[in-house]
Amino acid sequence: MIIEKLFSKKSNLYNNLKPFFKITGERVDQLGLIHLFSIWTLVVAGIVVKMHSNDRFIYWDWSDSFSGLIKLIFATFIFIKYLFPKKVWLVGIKILSNNEILKHSIVALFLIIFGFLDTQINISSLILIIPYLLVFVSCLMIFQFKLILDEKNGTWDIVQWKNKNLILAISFSLMLFSVILGIFFDDPIVSTAGMVSSPYAIIALLWPNHVRHMQRARFYPLFTFAMFLCVRAPWFILPTFTLFFSLRVINYFRYGIAYPSFAVDFLDDE
Repeated sequence: MIIEKLFSKKSNLYNNLKPFFKITGERVDQLGLIHLFSIWTLVVAGIVVKMHSNDRFIYWDWSDSFSGLIKLIFATFIFIKYLFPKKVWLVGIKILSNNEILKHSIVALFLIIFGFLDTQINISSLILIIPYLLVFVSCLMIFQFKLILDEKNGTWDIVQWKNKNLILAISFSLMLFSVILGIFFDDPIVSTAGMVSSPYAIIALLWPNHVRHMQRARFYPLFTFAMFLCVRAPWFILPTFTLFFSLRVINYFRYGIAYPSFAVDFLDDE
């Protein structure tokens, strides 16, 4: 990361800036901004499904960039003002009950439909949403393994591994089913992204318990789907990368680690 090269953790400038980013980071946590990756991806998934229903072969289209960004702004407002402060959205914050998983799935469905809505609505095309919703639930299951940060060492750990085999098997099965439906609906985005993402859950299932497997299984599928959505809606790269690098800078000055990150912790197996 460039910021690590410019601002060494041992430098005076780093230590002078740290209090500011600590306050900023606390505000970011209060607003739950890191969850916008999921919120935005769900909305854009709906937009991409709508594009697919109109033209199966459409790619790299900027025509809906303005309306798409307006939808993301509106979804962000709803999330900051209602979903997060009212504890409607608790993914990654706690281990969800079955009822809470259902509620989050309903919220995800509404977000996808919100992205799908347009001046011309084809109700029959709503069925194309199903594989994307399955992808969300598949990823949601992975977040049942809550990660905690050791601020002193800058490393992550899993709170508990309860029901690991069942949860990961469900996650993998849902992802695989989304791929099958994607192929059936002739949707190359969800089918290909699903195939790329499916190994992470199965690796975490078959390999010995280790936090790095969960780190990959949590982050990589979300990132993969976001990037595949950008194949049809390239404007989504701009808000995604802005949020990604902003959070990395804040967390670097706050904790001394670049997070969110593609890197994983290689500690001894548990």
